[in-house]
Amino acid sequence: MKNVHSFAEVRETFSSSYLRHVLMMAGGRQVGTIVFATLLLLTEMIRPTYAAEIDAASVQRAIDRGVAYLRSSQTDRGGWNEYGSQSCGLTALCTLSLLNAGVSRDDPDMIRAMRYLRLYEPNETYSVALQTLVYCQLGAAGDLDRIRRNVRWLINSQRDPRGSGRAGSWSYGNGLGNGDPSNTQFAILALGAAKDRGIEIDPAVFERSIAYWEKIQRSSGGWGYGSSQPPTGSMTCAGIASMIIGRDGTAAGSSKIVGDTIQCCGNESPEKDPVQAGLQWLGDRFTTKVNPGGDSMTFYYYLYALERVGRLSGRRFIGGHDWYREGAEQLLEAHDQFQGFWSGTGVMENNRDIATSFALLFLSKGKRQVVAGQLQYESQPANQWQSHPEGLKQLVRHVERDWGRDLTWQTIVGQHDKGRAASVEDLLQTPVLVISGKASLNFSPELVENLGEYIEQGGTILFEAQAGDGCGDASGFEASVRELCAKWFDGAPLDRLPPSHPVWFAQHEVAPASIPLIDKDFWVYGVQACCRTAVFYVPNSLSCRWELSDVLFSRREVSEPVRKQLDVAVRIGENVIAYATGRELKDKLEKRVVLDAADAPQPTRGSIEVAMLSLGAGGEEARRAIPNAAELIRRRVPIDIVAADQPVQIESAGLSGVPVLWMHGRTEFDLTADQRRALAEYIKNGGFVIGTAICGNEAFAKSFRREMALLLPSSTLETMAGSHPALTSAYGGFDITSVTIRRPTGRGAGQVVDRRSSAPMIEFATVDGMASVFFSPLDISCALESQNSVQCPGYPTDDAAKIVANLVLFALNQ
Repeated sequence: MKNVHSFAEVRETFSSSYLRHVLMMAGGRQVGTIVFATLLLLTEMIRPTYAAEIDAASVQRAIDRGVAYLRSSQTDRGGWNEYGSQSCGLTALCTLSLLNAGVSRDDPDMIRAMRYLRLYEPNETYSVALQTLVYCQLGAAGDLDRIRRNVRWLINSQRDPRGSGRAGSWSYGNGLGNGDPSNTQFAILALGAAKDRGIEIDPAVFERSIAYWEKIQRSSGGWGYGSSQPPTGSMTCAGIASMIIGRDGTAAGSSKIVGDTIQCCGNESPEKDPVQAGLQWLGDRFTTKVNPGGDSMTFYYYLYALERVGRLSGRRFIGGHDWYREGAEQLLEAHDQFQGFWSGTGVMENNRDIATSFALLFLSKGKRQVVAGQLQYESQPANQWQSHPEGLKQLVRHVERDWGRDLTWQTIVGQHDKGRAASVEDLLQTPVLVISGKASLNFSPELVENLGEYIEQGGTILFEAQAGDGCGDASGFEASVRELCAKWFDGAPLDRLPPSHPVWFAQHEVAPASIPLIDKDFWVYGVQACCRTAVFYVPNSLSCRWELSDVLFSRREVSEPVRKQLDVAVRIGENVIAYATGRELKDKLEKRVVLDAADAPQPTRGSIEVAMLSLGAGGEEARRAIPNAAELIRRRVPIDIVAADQPVQIESAGLSGVPVLWMHGRTEFDLTADQRRALAEYIKNGGFVIGTAICGNEAFAKSFRREMALLLPSSTLETMAGSHPALTSAYGGFDITSVTIRRPTGRGAGQVVDRRSSAPMIEFATVDGMASVFFSPLDISCALESQNSVQCPGYPTDDAAKIVANLVLFALNQ
């Protein structure tokens, strides 16, 4: 049965065949009953599975089914049945989609596909381009000569610049056809991928292509296939992506190398940008239901082109639309879940191999995890937020190489139309937010508040000043950064980070002492908060050097002073990302959880109140830990737990009525004899204590153990076994017999934290037959204070909340 997606189609399809048969076979009173029951059954059978909001798991299932389908249609020779006059184009397209969908290069089907592809030296633009994309994606050293051969073919096949209006374009090859935008976009895709693999390509090739795309762009900003045909979504996406790749190939950024120096300003792009005009055209007509302005025969082709635009431009939203989510929803609705394929209309896309490959490329490449973003904000002069448009993209290329996985970046719009500031959820789409500028920042109060909340929720901000190197003075920008930090961190200063800070070695070693030797102030500043450094500031432009760092991939000769600057800038950028993320990234479709303790319900008669004990041991620095824990627990288990408004003092009156007492800190402490008596009385009267060393502080842990031994001399702290009931779901909590334990690694490890799975490290003391004191020497507080504290030995936020929930439930249910 074909896929049917609406009740109208159900009714029409059903009434034309099976329903008539039922009516003929049934009689009298049974007819209505049979028809109604059958319609109900059929409706349930073909109800769209993805009517609800999609998630990462549903997309992955669709990808896996699509991969299985392409495996099934692979021929015995290892290829796929080719289309038309192409020698190996369809095989290359299918292989490319499988590689991007995660099929290993060592997979038997991939080995067969590559063996088949390597038999050919194609002479058709589509086949040459797609084969090159496969070789570049696979990354096998043995294919470098094949890539070079294809690059030579493409360069020689570009139309003569002295020719007609199609100069700088590509035709089908083999003398077939004139130059057209479809062939041209695939040629540019291949050349851009080859360049990224380190193949030297004359910038003039890209310059000619840019001239071609600029010439055929319509006044509306869109692109069409031919001069007599209207602009379409697919061709506009082709034009946008080709322009971006072309600019990257010509090093036409805003910065440039002049001898032994770097010039960061003075090479600005033209005020009327063809890429922005194309994005405006696309945004005004955006849809993922059809190819805008086109026909139904190019739907999957359009979605693959749309994915490239979103990824290469760093945009999560186009025309206010989340292009990946909406496209994925459309594809999952059109997916044949039983056989795994996608199929369209027309002579090309009714070929299931083609449609399925385009669908897989959209779903797999579009869902690449976001590693960093850039804040777009209004300023004078305009566009100072992105003085170096290629900078962040180039930095992410370095991260991809070092992490060994495909990643992406994106732009976050700080102030939307009608004055709405970017929400905390918007900001949390990226773990690291780069804010560049030169003049004073004039953010709205709402944006300032949301940026502060973004930091509280685990986000990291990297401020970089566009100062010197032809850019002038950025003292206004630095003053704004210091003002914002003082507001977010209660007056805490922005200080030089010490050489022991992980920002100097989280991914690559950077010797702070060597920074003056390159004659630039790349010292990193930050606010030393309790659990992590959430804001970084660099007084010289990093993105200027990131933009030029392509030379670190190629053999291009640059002076040693310039190379040192580029290398240091890239290393610092990578270190900030590694430190901020711990190389743990969220899926693009994963919902961002915002913990807002301010929305906590008012305590009721049945509420379980958790109060922080005032120790003077630095616990105030993680004051959000308890409210955040309560919020997380309420979302997961039916327990009414609330955080006390204020810390309580160690005295009998202050402790009465508090069922659970939270003791944490990051320094040593001593209790007085009266305080010990009050706390011992609280415990013997049925109160419970949960303690944890903030950031795994050993001085606090030593003090806690000593004080418990003094006030409870007959109850010693012992290690909780992994099979202890408190670590199981026996009391309505979670099975936490195995959690993730994270520990910071040493210098030069290339990774911020080491992870292993085991039972939580919990110590407990029993009083009058009841476990009354629980202590974690590993950090729980920082994990709850901020959702991404990778500098402390402890647990991820989710595991930390589960540990607290289980201990509370166990304590109260003994």
